[in-house]
Amino acid sequence: MGREVIRLGTRKSRLAMVQAELAAAAIRKAASGVEIELVPLVTTGDKILDRSLVEFGGKGVFIDEFELAIADGRIDAAVHSAKDMPACLMDGLSIAAVLKREDPRDVFVTAKKRETCHSPFVIGTGSLRRQLQIAERKDGVCRLLRGNVNTRLEKLFSGEYDAVILAAAGLKRLGLLEDERFSFEFLPETEFVPAGGQGIIALESRKDSRWQEVFDRINDREAFVSLLAERKVLSLLSAGCNAAVGVYSWREGGEFHMKLMREEGGRPVYTAVSGQESDYEALAASLIDR
Repeated sequence: MGREVIRLGTRKSRLAMVQAELAAAAIRKAASGVEIELVPLVTTGDKILDRSLVEFGGKGVFIDEFELAIADGRIDAAVHSAKDMPACLMDGLSIAAVLKREDPRDVFVTAKKRETCHSPFVIGTGSLRRQLQIAERKDGVCRLLRGNVNTRLEKLFSGEYDAVILAAAGLKRLGLLEDERFSFEFLPETEFVPAGGQGIIALESRKDSRWQEVFDRINDREAFVSLLAERKVLSLLSAGCNAAVGVYSWREGGEFHMKLMREEGGRPVYTAVSGQESDYEALAASLIDR
C-alpha cells in the first residue's frame, strides 16, 4: 500500500506557496509516514485586484473557495495567512493548528536613489487599519494598492507610489528584505498595531478531521492562544475589512498583554489590557469595553 496523503489547499501566489511549504515541512517532520500534496486554488480575492476588499466581500474572498473544498472533501486542510481569515468560519470547520508566529510588524517601504514622484506623497495600501494609523505618523495621501508582495514592490520601484506598507512576515518569508533597491522602516507593533493574526500561518480543517492528531503535533500553543485572543476581539467588534481595527497580543513580565486600535471620529484610538493568559476571553471583552 502507498503512503497516506494529506492534501493542503493554498493560493497560487509565491508567498502563499512558501507558507504552504512551511506547513508541509512541519507536518512531514511531525508525521514521517504521510505525504503532502499541495492543491493550488484561485480565490475571488485573487481575481479582483482593482477594488478594495471592502467593496466586494471582505476577508471571506480569500477563503470561501477553500472552505467549500474542505467541506466537499477535495482538500484535507487549507493554509492561510491568519490575518486574512474572517472572524466566523463555515459551520463544521475550525483552525486546526498554527505555526510559530513570524514578525508581526508592518513595514514602511520606500525606494532608494529616487526622488519623490508625487506631491502630495503617495502611500500605497488597501488597508483601512494602515491608512488610519499612518496618517498620524507620515505626511501624504493613501492610494489603493492590491496584488501580491512582489507586484506591490515593483509598482513602488516604478514610481507609481512613493511608499508602500507591507507585512514584515511576508517580506521575511520571501527573502525580500535583502533587496537593496528599497529602504525598510519597521513600525513598532505596540504603536502601529497590526491586524489580528498578522505573522501567523493557520491551518483550517474539519472539526472532525482524521488528521487532527497530526495537526496537534505541529501546533504552536503560544501563537494559537494569541490568535484565539485576537480573533475574539475581532468577533466581539464584528470587525471585517470594512473596519479600521488592529489588535495584537504578547507576553511580557509574566503577563499576557493585549492592545487594540480602532477608529473613533476619524482618528485612531488605542486601549490596552493585561492579565493572565488563561483569561484571554475576559481580557478581550474588557479591551473593547474601555
